[in-house]
Amino acid sequence: MIILGIESTAHTFSVGVVRDGRILSNVIDMYRPPAGGIHPREAAEHHRDVASKVLVRALEEAKVEVKEIEAIGYSKGPGLGPALRVGATVARTLGVKLNRPLVPVNHCVAHLEVGRLFGARDPVLLYASGGNTQIISFSRGRYRIFGETQDIGIGNMLDKFAREAGIPFPGGPKIEELAKGGKKLLDLPYSVKGMDVAFSGILTAALSHLEKGESIEDVSFSIQETVFSMLTEVTERAMAHLAKDEVLLGGGVARNRRFQEMVMRMASERGARFTVPAPDLCVDNGAMIAYTAYLMYRAGISVRPEEADVDQRYRTDQVDVLWREDEAVIAERQREEGILAVGAEAVIKRVEIFGLPAVEKRRVEKGYRLPELDQRIRSQRTRNEARLLVELLNSGIAAPRVFYYDPDEGVLIEEFVEGIRLKEALEEGKNEDKRRILFSLGKALGRMHSSGLSHGDLTTSNIVITPRGLTFIDPSFGSKEATLEDMGTDLNLFTEAHRAAHPGDEELLEIFFDGYREGCPFADEVIRKAEEIERRARYLREEV
Repeated sequence: MIILGIESTAHTFSVGVVRDGRILSNVIDMYRPPAGGIHPREAAEHHRDVASKVLVRALEEAKVEVKEIEAIGYSKGPGLGPALRVGATVARTLGVKLNRPLVPVNHCVAHLEVGRLFGARDPVLLYASGGNTQIISFSRGRYRIFGETQDIGIGNMLDKFAREAGIPFPGGPKIEELAKGGKKLLDLPYSVKGMDVAFSGILTAALSHLEKGESIEDVSFSIQETVFSMLTEVTERAMAHLAKDEVLLGGGVARNRRFQEMVMRMASERGARFTVPAPDLCVDNGAMIAYTAYLMYRAGISVRPEEADVDQRYRTDQVDVLWREDEAVIAERQREEGILAVGAEAVIKRVEIFGLPAVEKRRVEKGYRLPELDQRIRSQRTRNEARLLVELLNSGIAAPRVFYYDPDEGVLIEEFVEGIRLKEALEEGKNEDKRRILFSLGKALGRMHSSGLSHGDLTTSNIVITPRGLTFIDPSFGSKEATLEDMGTDLNLFTEAHRAAHPGDEELLEIFFDGYREGCPFADEVIRKAEEIERRARYLREEV
């Protein structure tokens, strides 16, 4: 399915092309006024002038012919009326010419959905752009706004300050550079009201500091530290309120490194995951419209070209998000479909083959990678995992039997292993049982390494305790010709995973190493290598 997306909410006219959820092209042309801020009619004139050129380039870069397009997404709003109408007109013209349906996309929702393409599953979105500043998250079938600006968007505030200070448009990147030279934190209003924020008072105070002779570097530094702290604070408040452990940073202002640093630090302190899209997907862009239109069109959402309208005040929480399901609904559907897990790399599903219980592991395409790179990675990992499982079995080490694999499709069907994960056993078992299991695990890993094999992803989740003993699963990063480095990495990965989940159980780790020494004749050499790898990792973490 090929979807074309058109973005034209403000200063940017952009066209993106998506095939089956993978971004093929994203061509951006930004209007830069010779002086002052953006005038809606001038932005619209720019969009009319460049529309044809941008469209042709997007199709050429995607290597797609216009007749292959199945549906056309466009920004319905929110945004500047004249600019929005240009995008809608281009979309309607294409729709009529090709006899294709149109998909009206909410610009703010598109920023969130493209962030989910980068791995964010159910995040709180801190959306910071020129005209919009919102704290958004999914709840009860819609993206709800839990906090927002009470006056102007963060990007507009930065641009207004820049204009008054004689900095050319767009002002944000230059302010970021100037702030690096700032040393003094000036007094600015810190306007947080629950989960809402306000910026106009900060703008007035910042300009007043300039008039009093404060340096542009110090004023820029103070603006950034104040407004980004405010936004990070209200985002954390929303995360606590919603009990969510993911934060997504989106919008043009999200490219600011200091802003990213603050939100990342907050997420780290909460033990939460932080995600920010690639820079060209943070700014307004056609690819995010195309990708969101793809999700919407698959869910049956489209209009005829003559029905396509725009809405300057199209709020995020007006959109019925029919293409997403609540987590409980997803879990129930997955159970009905036999899906055992949806990991970062693959969907794992319970199936039958030859009348035997089996597992289908299907590596999913990743839209954030180049198609040729993605294909190579999925193929290599599928082939490597299948071959390594066979080698493990041939060496007398328990692993699932391989029934079928297709590296080109990223599919592997293997024996279903009935049992419990080592992680669960270590959480719930008695100490005596844990000692026996870890000794046996060390001995089995020692035999694996003695056979010249490594696992590559040896965590407590990838070892299953079964009636026939310990079984190793998911060795897609392992090697059939393991080096000392590969073996040391196995040990280091396991000890790190064990320490993270079971702090203070160093005695149990020593029992694991006792078993490893019994199973591997050159165990001490591998253990020294693992210690070296651990020191290297600590050194790198201290330097970052």
